[in-house]
Amino acid sequence: MKRFSGSRSFLGTAAALYLALAPMPLCARAGDDGATAAFEVRFAVRLRAEPFTGRVLLFLNSDTQGEPRLKSGWTSRQPLFSQDVRDWKPDTPLRLDRLRGFPVSLRDVPPGRYAVQAVMHVNPDLPHSGDAPGNLYSAPLLLEFDPKRGGPHRIDIEHRVTTSPAETDTELERTVSIRSACLSRFHGRDVLLRCRVQLPDDYPSEPSRRFPAIYSIPGFGGDEREALRYLRFLGAPTTPVVRVGLAGMCALGHHAWADSANNGPWGQALVEELIPHLEKELRLIPEPWARLLTGHSSGGWSSLWVQISHPDYFGGVWATSPDSVDFHDFSGINLYDPASNFYRSADSRPRPIMRRGNDIVLKLEDFARMEDVIGPGGQLGSFEAVFGPRGPDGRPRRLWDRDSGAIDPETVAHWRRYDIVDRLRRDWALLGPKLAGKITVIMGEEDNFFLEGATRRLKSALQELGSDARIILVPGCDHGSILVSEPARRMIEEMCAKARSATLSNRPRSGSDGRPAPGGP
Repeated sequence: MKRFSGSRSFLGTAAALYLALAPMPLCARAGDDGATAAFEVRFAVRLRAEPFTGRVLLFLNSDTQGEPRLKSGWTSRQPLFSQDVRDWKPDTPLRLDRLRGFPVSLRDVPPGRYAVQAVMHVNPDLPHSGDAPGNLYSAPLLLEFDPKRGGPHRIDIEHRVTTSPAETDTELERTVSIRSACLSRFHGRDVLLRCRVQLPDDYPSEPSRRFPAIYSIPGFGGDEREALRYLRFLGAPTTPVVRVGLAGMCALGHHAWADSANNGPWGQALVEELIPHLEKELRLIPEPWARLLTGHSSGGWSSLWVQISHPDYFGGVWATSPDSVDFHDFSGINLYDPASNFYRSADSRPRPIMRRGNDIVLKLEDFARMEDVIGPGGQLGSFEAVFGPRGPDGRPRRLWDRDSGAIDPETVAHWRRYDIVDRLRRDWALLGPKLAGKITVIMGEEDNFFLEGATRRLKSALQELGSDARIILVPGCDHGSILVSEPARRMIEEMCAKARSATLSNRPRSGSDGRPAPGGP
């Protein structure tokens, strides 16, 4: 979980959690009746010759320094609007007079001086945002805005978000990108698998040596560089390993490296395409015990899911602050209870989704309505895309009614196959022996997103099943600070120790740390 636009951080949402903000009012649910002022937008033919069908985002910010498109976030109170358009032609004025808004409708924006920017979402591979590469945007327009006076205000979209500059490849660090055959078939267009790889110091000088690998999955919004930064944050390896940062995002949000009806076969692509390619090209040891997993937040859930979905393929997982692993406690909601409402508790109180200590900084209904204004690919939308079926309109089927908060039991039934605790209980006779010694989960008891309850249920379930899994709940730690806790700081050494012992015990014809014996493979 993290802000949906702007700079990325490997700690995901941790930075946003420390903003002391009051609860936000509900967003407008339909067009903005009563607002006199409107915006008229054009996009340059030199940027796009063909008509555009999709969503236009409009960002307002009372802080007139910088670019509004890069400042919006989960806890932002700055006005945000969107409008869906069809067959909008270049150099043709488009009147934005049917805007959906958050946290207020256009007519309720307080008069004042604002910086305004418009963004056309054209990137097919990333969620709607102000900074997705390829998206088209306007320069900031400074104006005295009163929704009941003046307008239309003309905005010219004349810029393109450039592709993020690639990290410089060196002898020991590089970006790897390959075309996924299975995902490309699913989507009917080319889909790439990307990762960022850091090689050990011994790699160049020992060309016949093979190495174990640690695969890191980032949290929501994270790319391969962020995933690699997470591994670096954990500390320097004490044995030579290859560190691999995996990308985490697709058009519908965090794909979680899970096969799904909406995102396609990401899990299959990982184990059948990307990892075999890396093992061939980078001299990785092609054995289960030489493939270790880790991740934080949505990456924590993903790494745990990948391990239990492919128990014979990977040698262990270390997951921190994973998203809800038991849907009896989905950030405090029992999805299986027919009486549960997504927005309100049994006593009709609004459900929170984010806290800072004892203070609630974001309510679930506000969060959901903000995502609906932004468009597909938000955090809640990611869950619907990964866990849910595809609806008759070709989009992920909605878990809850956006107006009432009522939860759809048929959709919940489909979600159940991604309930990690339910899956472990159901398939333990098969999974138990294969997962022995392979599961570590670390969670703060004061998680900012109320994720500790599901992790407690995971711990209880695994204890009942007789598992040796380590489920560690740390008092006083939250979603981000768990990463500086003692159990988290031990993770990298535990991974390296496992790689060392497994290498020695599983390659009898090799020297230590994977060096082939004379004449060996």
